[in-house]
Amino acid sequence: MGRQTRRLTAAALAAAFWIGAPAESSAQPRASRVPVIQTAHATLGGAIRGVANDEHGGPLSGVMVSVIGTTMAMDVTDAQGRFSLEQLPNGEYILAAHRQGFASPQRQVVRVGTGPLPAYLLQLRRLDSVAATSGRVDNTLTSRPIIAAGFDLPQIEVADANDKDHPHTEVAWRIRHLPRSILKDASNAVEVDDGEAEPPAGSLFGRAMDSAASVAASIFTEIPFTGEVNLLTTSAFAPGAAFAGDIVPRGVAYLSIGSPTPAGDWQVRAAMGEGDLSSWIVAGSFVSRRDSIHTYDMGLSYSTQEYSGGTALTLASVTDGSRNVGELYAYDRWTLSPGVSFEYGGRYGHYDYLPDRGLLSPRVGLTLQPTEATKVTAVLTQRMVAPGAEEFLSPGAIGPWLPPERTFAALPGQDLRVERARSLDVLFEHEFEGTYVIGVRRFFQSVDDQLVTVFGMQLPQARRSAGHYVVATGGGVEAQGWGIRVATPQSRRVQASLEYSLAHARWLATGDSQLAAWAPAATRPDDEDVHDLTAEVHTNIPETATRVFVLYKVNNAFARPDLTTGHSGLDGRFDVQVNQALPFGVGGTQWEVLVGVRNLFHDPSDRASLYDELLVVRPPKRVVGGFLVRF
Repeated sequence: MGRQTRRLTAAALAAAFWIGAPAESSAQPRASRVPVIQTAHATLGGAIRGVANDEHGGPLSGVMVSVIGTTMAMDVTDAQGRFSLEQLPNGEYILAAHRQGFASPQRQVVRVGTGPLPAYLLQLRRLDSVAATSGRVDNTLTSRPIIAAGFDLPQIEVADANDKDHPHTEVAWRIRHLPRSILKDASNAVEVDDGEAEPPAGSLFGRAMDSAASVAASIFTEIPFTGEVNLLTTSAFAPGAAFAGDIVPRGVAYLSIGSPTPAGDWQVRAAMGEGDLSSWIVAGSFVSRRDSIHTYDMGLSYSTQEYSGGTALTLASVTDGSRNVGELYAYDRWTLSPGVSFEYGGRYGHYDYLPDRGLLSPRVGLTLQPTEATKVTAVLTQRMVAPGAEEFLSPGAIGPWLPPERTFAALPGQDLRVERARSLDVLFEHEFEGTYVIGVRRFFQSVDDQLVTVFGMQLPQARRSAGHYVVATGGGVEAQGWGIRVATPQSRRVQASLEYSLAHARWLATGDSQLAAWAPAATRPDDEDVHDLTAEVHTNIPETATRVFVLYKVNNAFARPDLTTGHSGLDGRFDVQVNQALPFGVGGTQWEVLVGVRNLFHDPSDRASLYDELLVVRPPKRVVGGFLVRF
């Protein structure tokens, strides 16, 4: 019974896909033929075999041939156009074929289980033009991008309902009643009325197909999808070795799809990369409308990293060959009165490479807004930061979310320890007549097991790598300070900000005993004053269709690049991204070129400890480039 249920579920999911699959265009002449029930011999392991040809009778390779019925199966034709679907249980199936740039043949109902085994001939016709569901024909479009929302698809050919010779099985009835399109408005769908109000015999399979079709039609006709597809290449190089690093460029595919709904906005993101370090991520989020008394923000993500390279230290730390991280978060916000709001929530992460795998990070906040231009916010948080978390968690900074790219390990003889940062931030902001915003910040922090990240450390039996880093514990620290920020309103064409902060830090405990010997640059004085200046610019230039993001941070307490030096000093970090739109678009899409360079290691919009970025020693520069398709 469980096996049959799984097959029925798979059939229902596949039906939702086939309903929206492109078939022969309605703007082209429709062949005067009816569905023919063909038979193929099968017992417990039947087969459906045949050949796919073009309109001239030549074999077609790369055609996807699929069936759905008692089970579902798929095959791709070879150089001679041949396909074979084996080990099919007895029963009726829907046979379909599809290839990019060709009109699909009419779907057929075939029966496996009786009679001799015939060879099926599937004939596809090359598309000379693309017909829209609205009836418009654009002869200028002869090809389509891989993913492009807004372009029009050829419609599904429906058998003539008035033909008395058509089969009367349940599967054949459902084929005749497939809607012509579910990608546009419902008014564009063609209704077929042949006097058959209901299918000949109700079944669980039929009800599953109806349910899947209804859900798919509702999704594609009522929700305006937006998103982007990125085909990127990433690499890195160590300080002083411009574009001569030892990391081979890796390809990354990134996909983001979202949609506004009456309740809020949801988004789904995914990315994958290949190489000696194979990794992928998938995440979903939902943000409710901000115009109600009660709003919320929630999401979840899953990331995995599998390493098969030659760094012995990493292979020793990744004992099972992979690392997996899952995270979920939820934040709730209540507007108690027009000038008072309260927020609470947290994050929960599961790290399979830590002894204590579950990490909880709560947060509460209170906002007072006595006037429209003045706001006071107090936030109390506890952040649990896992070593290597920056590889797996979704960033809040601008730019695509890249899958885990770098490997890491604990200092030899030490364990991976979790950083715990508790902080209280009070922020006062005032906007001056829509021209600029001034903010004053007061903060207090207490950190246990402060993380230290060291690149380029030469360890025994380990090769030096710009993409591998060592994680250690620097000890406990308490800090307090204040900051001032001047920024332009978000409504401005050029959004810029300049923030200065001064903090006094006092170290309470020492960290890993071997850290001072391996990397003296990561050691700190017992008391120190930390001065930080951060500038940020984000602008859109509509005249040239260009978007620019620049962030630069200068601080007097960065760890020295020289690993043998035991003093902190003045250094900088930067992040530069440029998106340039191309002067063409296909099917309502926008194509862009992305180029980015950064040596900022941590996400600047999600700060846990004052020292997280300061104790990153010799961070490599990361280069990202590629194409974006926005739709």
